[in-house]
Amino acid sequence: VALEVLCEFSTPASVVTKGPMIVRDKDVLADLCARAECRVYVSVPCVDEDVWRSLEPGTAHPMQRLRAVRELVDAGIDAGVLMSPIVPGISSKPSLLERTIKAASDHGVRIVGSNVMHLEGGTRDHFMRWLEQEQPQLVEGYRELYRGKYAPIAYRREVSNVVAAIKARVMQNSECRMQTVS
Repeated sequence: VALEVLCEFSTPASVVTKGPMIVRDKDVLADLCARAECRVYVSVPCVDEDVWRSLEPGTAHPMQRLRAVRELVDAGIDAGVLMSPIVPGISSKPSLLERTIKAASDHGVRIVGSNVMHLEGGTRDHFMRWLEQEQPQLVEGYRELYRGKYAPIAYRREVSNVVAAIKARVMQNSECRMQTVS
């Protein structure tokens, strides 16, 4: 109903979701895109099975999400992938970033954004407890990297530069061109 109201009043909107069920609203989203600026981002932080199972239990498989983006794009909707959060030492490895970007490209995705994870409040507490149990060798590095809620700007730039270089390389061999989104 909310999307229908936005459409009725030609209100610009953006949607970020992990759920591939967004395709159920593709007719309304296509209408909204025709009336106002509208973009849909589907979160696909990493396509690696082990990383997905570890970091996103209970969510839709990354390939289901990529198929949903493809379906939205095919319906004329301005849709893309948001690789977020990129988790230092877990999903930040260049080989994993490349696999995710390549999979997005293979699904016709032209818009890819990325963000390094930030930690605050209850999310920080929950993540650090999980890290202590699942990846104890990373705990000290995380305490150093995340003195505040964000990783240092230099680290975030480094990851952004790696992502940009991978996108450029992947796109040389692809028929579509990716846009960079922060």
